[in-house]
Amino acid sequence: MEKNNLEMDEVEKVVNSLFYEEINALLRNTFAIISEGVTPKHEELLKERKFNNPLRIICNFENVSLGIRNKQWRLELDFDDYQWSCKTMKPHFLTALVSIEVGKEVLHFKYQLCSSFNEGLKPMYSQEIEQQKLNDEEFVIEKLKELTQFLKELPECFLQEIKKINFNELEYIMHPKIQEKWKQGYLPGIDGVIMGEGEIIIGNVYRCYDPNNGETKQFWFPLCDTIIESIEKYDDDIWVEVDVFHGAFEYENQKFVFGDGAMGNEGYIASTTMYGELNWAIFFKFSNPIHKAEVKDKHLICYGDSGTIIQINLNNITKIKIVSKEGN
Repeated sequence: MEKNNLEMDEVEKVVNSLFYEEINALLRNTFAIISEGVTPKHEELLKERKFNNPLRIICNFENVSLGIRNKQWRLELDFDDYQWSCKTMKPHFLTALVSIEVGKEVLHFKYQLCSSFNEGLKPMYSQEIEQQKLNDEEFVIEKLKELTQFLKELPECFLQEIKKINFNELEYIMHPKIQEKWKQGYLPGIDGVIMGEGEIIIGNVYRCYDPNNGETKQFWFPLCDTIIESIEKYDDDIWVEVDVFHGAFEYENQKFVFGDGAMGNEGYIASTTMYGELNWAIFFKFSNPIHKAEVKDKHLICYGDSGTIIQINLNNITKIKIVSKEGN
């Protein structure tokens, strides 16, 4: 308890110091602006490189990441869904940070742009500052000048580092069993979206009959998220053999394939990488074999043998519309 109280006292001294207050105010006023300035150009770069998987810009303000003694302000690319590079044997990271770590009577302080894609931007050691200097106005002004200059140059430097990234080297984390089963010609035989990294979005499919006109309409909407392990916990015989029909085509750095399931009344559509790994697949128990597919206005249109037409919004693949007959 005494140790924790001591740590709290040290942190409180820092938080109430002129140094912390001025730097905190500077970051609060500029960091969000920097993030907003970087994001649109970053998104343009992803489109130019035809990179389809999510890679978000994240701005974490005053993020307590390493316990009570440490605070960090971060602007970073989100690489959480990617494996380490097999080429460099390093994790993927590109992070701009301002960091303070409180020690007994000292403060460890650093600001840096660091990148695993640039040997010249390795994480560096912090500067050790005596706590008695944290209320020295001349010292604080000098540090603010340094930090202000760093923040001013940061957007352009950050974007330049993004341009150096070989996006083909980013290895998206794929679920080994799903990928293995896919290569063997199997998918989970459930109405839902199967993601290549292991997430399953269960679909709820139902029909409504209108007695006034005798028409039956069918609907699909996402019901819940789960994972393949949870489904197999209660049923280990979920895998259905699928066939790939003629007519597969490429679209925006991916390949769409489609076909049927083993029972004959089933169909599916899948997006794969250009090397055959499964990005995602949607399995339909009701559609009969999918014999044709095309993209129109960012919608993937799937045609089933029974006359069913399925429209999938490629901006959000859980938005699925079912049309019973062409033209309806």
